[in-house]
Amino acid sequence: MTNEILVNILIVFIGIVFSGVVLSNPFLGIVFIAASLPITDLLPSIPFLSSILPLFGGVAILGYLFQNRKKHGKVLKGSRSILVLGVLFIFWIYITHPQAAWFGSDRNWLLTYLQLVILAFLAEELLDDPKKNRIFIWVFSVAAVLSSIVAIQQGYIGEDIDTSIRTGGLSEGANSAGRYFVIGMIFFMHLRTTEQKSLLKILSSLGIIITFIGVFYTLSRTAMVLLFTAIGLIILLNPRRKLNFTLIVLFIISILALTMLSDTAFRILGSIIPSISQGTDTIGLRYKLWDAGFRMWKDNPITGVGIGRYPYELPFYGTDISAGYKHLVAHNTYIQLLSETGIVGLGIWLCAVIISVVNLWKASRTQDLETQLLSRVWFVVMLILLIGAITMTQSTEKFIWICMGVSEYFHLRSLNQPIPEKTVLVNQSPGVRIRRSQPVSPKQ
Repeated sequence: MTNEILVNILIVFIGIVFSGVVLSNPFLGIVFIAASLPITDLLPSIPFLSSILPLFGGVAILGYLFQNRKKHGKVLKGSRSILVLGVLFIFWIYITHPQAAWFGSDRNWLLTYLQLVILAFLAEELLDDPKKNRIFIWVFSVAAVLSSIVAIQQGYIGEDIDTSIRTGGLSEGANSAGRYFVIGMIFFMHLRTTEQKSLLKILSSLGIIITFIGVFYTLSRTAMVLLFTAIGLIILLNPRRKLNFTLIVLFIISILALTMLSDTAFRILGSIIPSISQGTDTIGLRYKLWDAGFRMWKDNPITGVGIGRYPYELPFYGTDISAGYKHLVAHNTYIQLLSETGIVGLGIWLCAVIISVVNLWKASRTQDLETQLLSRVWFVVMLILLIGAITMTQSTEKFIWICMGVSEYFHLRSLNQPIPEKTVLVNQSPGVRIRRSQPVSPKQ
């Protein structure tokens, strides 16, 4: 009993210290929320809350409001489409199924999505310069490495899935961990190509290798596909082509290190395409879950069955699914949203996603190299999460909403860039010419 009291006192003390840090520098609230995702097992439980993360978000909001109370006229101007669509999505799920939205069996869905919209807003407002992005990327990447190391220690790769031991490291599950390790690897690749100090380059290289290996120990086949997709995207989109050789060498080293740890790792990777084409293993179960979701939507095409209601409607639609699996979610973000919120709800969410992708892609095409590199790494992360959403329910994935907020920042920044000027020569009198500056139109 005494030990429990001491632990609680320590947790409260740490919470107070963290709160003070976040209040004085609210952008660290976003950093802590993101960095906690790969290491959720280390977070203390909070009574009446799903986790400590909402507290970080609340303190970050207070810190933001406190620091910006005199910031009138200095805010980036422009429409905030992501926030508008987020609020519209919340409004839609409430007016169509208020009972499901407010009194969900495992959570209050209105408050959940409200927190995510606020998270996107904070990301947009607080991750507003390269230095802050660099801190964010480093802290998340270090957390991903720690979780990867634990996954490598705990997991075992056998001859196939059935003889292997899956692990999520310090994250909440193997599938989630696999995605976070891929994001960590993407960030480390960015750091490897942008850091100037040799020590940081070495640490980034080690981070790439460890997170690469960690993905395989989650035994998440989707994460393995995302891993190689991310590698291909980064090499193709890298504006500094000469650095690709170094990255390729690091990947070869990662593959060799993985082979030394387990000579059967790539057999599991080789089973992915046959599983997809033949519908074997968990892939066949997912096909049945997706089919059930489509049938739910056909019966409720506009409004859906209600947010969070898929698992409770599944026994009526998944007649060919074994009884032990009739409590599952759709394992597909798009089908789950379609079945629960109808074509309108899915359309609203997809609009926010598409706008985010377009914003990041446009930012990656600017002339400023620093902006190019930063926006491209966020672009790749966003694409990876959206591809991963095909086999996992991720409409409430915090990192997706952080990406949305960052994309809106890049968009607003481009709108608020000063118009460049060009100098023209004006003939004032014979032999005399006066230089005059005038704005350059976007086409020029």
